[in-house]
Amino acid sequence: MNQLESIKKHLPAAAALGLLLAVAPAPAGAADDPVDTGWRLRFYAGAVDMQHSSAGLNRPGGSSAAFDGDVGGGLGVNAEYRFSRRLGIDLGVFNGANVGIEAHTYRAGDTSWVSYDTLTFTPVTVGLDIHLTPEDRVDLYAAPLLAVIQYGELTMAAGPHSFRTGIDFDEDLALGAALGIGVPFGGDRWSFQANVTYLDSDLKGRGANGVRIESGYESTIFGLGFGYRFGQGAG
Repeated sequence: MNQLESIKKHLPAAAALGLLLAVAPAPAGAADDPVDTGWRLRFYAGAVDMQHSSAGLNRPGGSSAAFDGDVGGGLGVNAEYRFSRRLGIDLGVFNGANVGIEAHTYRAGDTSWVSYDTLTFTPVTVGLDIHLTPEDRVDLYAAPLLAVIQYGELTMAAGPHSFRTGIDFDEDLALGAALGIGVPFGGDRWSFQANVTYLDSDLKGRGANGVRIESGYESTIFGLGFGYRFGQGAG
């Protein structure tokens, strides 16, 4: 098992463990403080890796296809309202990720061919941030996520000398999980941020000439950036 597959496998378990820790009794004297609550912003540049878990193309004439995702890049921002030492509501968006998609197309009696295009991938997420180290300056958190994902248009060739069709995709509702860390610097307002987000999503779209695509995708976003904390007591 490679490192990416290992991260995908254990990320939901980490979020579940965080939820158990969040509902555990807090240590004596660990009452919420204004310093621990309030708004946080996280800005990051990210790389997204999309791997298909299932794929299908339906076109009159019997064409079929398999899809391979590539790595794309983009920018993201998250706004968290932390209402206790351990819990916060997080809203986020990752935008401008142009992910390369290879469509390996097959038709009975023909050799296969490959068409390549980029796909815009824009998830808008809401999550419950579970802070695992409330007593430490370094903030380690996990979060279960719900995401609405918007996709751009994908242009796909039906053959080396055949028509090209634009595929318009539906919005998708996806489940996922996130794991992140924040390391303060220059006082307590600013921090370095690193995070990884996993989303289990579906591509469903239609094009001209009766082309339909349904493909399952597992998307992993790796982010690096900065965070800023609003509120009292920050240096």
